[in-house]
Amino acid sequence: MIRSLTLTNFMAHAGTTLELAPGLNVLCGPNNTGKSAVVEALRCLASNPARRHAIRHGADEARVEAELDGGWRVAWVRRKNYALYEVTPPGGGEPQVYAKLGKSGVPPEVAELLKLSPVAFEKGESVDVHLGDQRHPIFLLDQPGSLLADFLASSTESAHLMAMQDLLREKVRRARTDQRGLEEATIRAEAGLDRLASLPELSLTLESLRIEGRGIKDKAEAAPALEGLLGRVATLSAQAGSLGIRVEVLAGLEVPPAPAPSALLSERLAAMDILRARTASARATSSRLAPLAAPPEISSAGPLRLALQDVRRLSALKDKAAARRRALSALAEPPAAADPTPLSGLLDSMLALSERIAKGRDWLAGRDKALEELGGTIAGRLAEVGECPLCGSGLDAGRFLKKAGGHGPA
Repeated sequence: MIRSLTLTNFMAHAGTTLELAPGLNVLCGPNNTGKSAVVEALRCLASNPARRHAIRHGADEARVEAELDGGWRVAWVRRKNYALYEVTPPGGGEPQVYAKLGKSGVPPEVAELLKLSPVAFEKGESVDVHLGDQRHPIFLLDQPGSLLADFLASSTESAHLMAMQDLLREKVRRARTDQRGLEEATIRAEAGLDRLASLPELSLTLESLRIEGRGIKDKAEAAPALEGLLGRVATLSAQAGSLGIRVEVLAGLEVPPAPAPSALLSERLAAMDILRARTASARATSSRLAPLAAPPEISSAGPLRLALQDVRRLSALKDKAAARRRALSALAEPPAAADPTPLSGLLDSMLALSERIAKGRDWLAGRDKALEELGGTIAGRLAEVGECPLCGSGLDAGRFLKKAGGHGPA
């Protein structure tokens, strides 16, 4: 029996390893994901076809390696111009290479290890009882009746097919038992959810508390601005009182006489004052600069300006942090939040159970439909045959499907 299968640069598989379990193994997945390539890999391993389609695009060779019972490993390697086999004994070591394959295509030693060779009949025909493809989904039912009779008469695979059918029925029975267990687990999970009915009210209460906390925080942040406004109002009130006193004092004075036109005189006096001031300033500057040496070269003030900006920014941040600390110092500590871990674990368990139930139902529906279609196909084929080609007795579909083979009087 093949325990594992490894595909390297084989068709769509860059590197895939399949660990096979005893009994039935099922590959599921969307179209064009490499399911049929696995069957083709087994066919290449068992029959060594001559075509080179198996090599993945861009690779130099394709490799299919199977690990068998007893530790033997058999590898089929397809290169551009030839193919070879590698057989590794249990425990490792150097593999035995079979490169000159001849007309048979598969060395007898490899065929003996794999046990996947076609079954030959006395008339020279042979049937592959191990591998099928999508073009022939029903084993031997699309072949002539004589070939079917030869197969039933010369091989013991019919008993194995019946045994496989019994295993399938047993697997369906176990799946239904698992489904009942999952349904019971769902009922228990729903009862657990009923006990958690009060959680939405607690969540609403926590959310309202969070909203109130954010409102208190916003008010606390606005408090320093309000304090500044109050100080500004007090300053303006004091200035208004002082202006009122001045208005009262000036109200008792007489109106001053109208001045004579002196615009031109005022302009000339102002110009003279400006010239005197400039002259005095220039003389003072000249007297102070006379004994001084030449000034040094002025360096760039950019770093100093940046440092001053950082100092101002840090000072502002410090004032803002102090104001927030004063505002928050009067607030009480927030309540501790409840631990949501148990609820999260329960929800994850429910989701996992729901997915398992859905998968189980889909699988049972597919199996029932497949059994029904297979039974209909077999019954139709038996009706076409009419009678057993060996003994001439009638064929009954119901008895044939129950391992009686349909022999006996109709």
